[in-house]
Amino acid sequence: MLMIFRQSTVHFMVKKLGLYKLSLTIFFVLFITKPSFSAQKLTCATTHYPPYTVFNESTKTFSGSDIDIITPLFEQLKIDVKIINLPWARLKKEIKKNRYDCYFSVGKFEYREKFLEYSNLPTHITTIAIFYPKHGSAIDFKNKTVGVHRGINIHKNIPASYGLESAIFHQLPSNEVLFDMLQNGRIDAIVTSKVVGEYIYKNMEANFDLAVLDIEKYKLPVYLAFKKDVIDISKVNNVLLKMKAATLPKE
Repeated sequence: MLMIFRQSTVHFMVKKLGLYKLSLTIFFVLFITKPSFSAQKLTCATTHYPPYTVFNESTKTFSGSDIDIITPLFEQLKIDVKIINLPWARLKKEIKKNRYDCYFSVGKFEYREKFLEYSNLPTHITTIAIFYPKHGSAIDFKNKTVGVHRGINIHKNIPASYGLESAIFHQLPSNEVLFDMLQNGRIDAIVTSKVVGEYIYKNMEANFDLAVLDIEKYKLPVYLAFKKDVIDISKVNNVLLKMKAATLPKE
């Protein structure tokens, strides 16, 4: 059977076929191809401060009790976070420069709140103590050489007592260096976090007995803080509350 098509009919069929192919293309784009959504990525600065944050120089990895909070928090928020280890003195300066998206664990002070939004719940609460070699004499640090962590000025918040107002303070780059100096007799005492100091002494090969003078009145909550407008801080607080509730004993 011979079929004869007019030119207009052929044009109509070609046009219809083109529309059909276009419809198929749209179908595959909308329904077959899965859209990809990339997670929000943040860079967070912290400092080596064991046992809260422990930075392993060999593996370039982090561990510690603060990390045990930070890691699941960002996982639940579906945020990819890159953590950077900085010396504490430099980290404090970086807050004003806005180079990092978040910081932990930092004290909440009015001058920092110009740049940062803080979580409601602290990552930990800092207490401080004076560490010195155990001996039988009375506690008096007048004219003694006392080591402190560079950039951490908690010794200035201790009431004038034990002769500290007349002590000679030396700032050193880390708590590990402070305890090495104490062991070698190059400083007479250390003022630092009670928990950090006890942790370092326990894990060092100490050749001296340590005395610890707890400054009971000093307590400083420290937090996870974000550069302003980086994140909805209410979402962070909601997840932290759920995480805290999950750790409470059930009645």
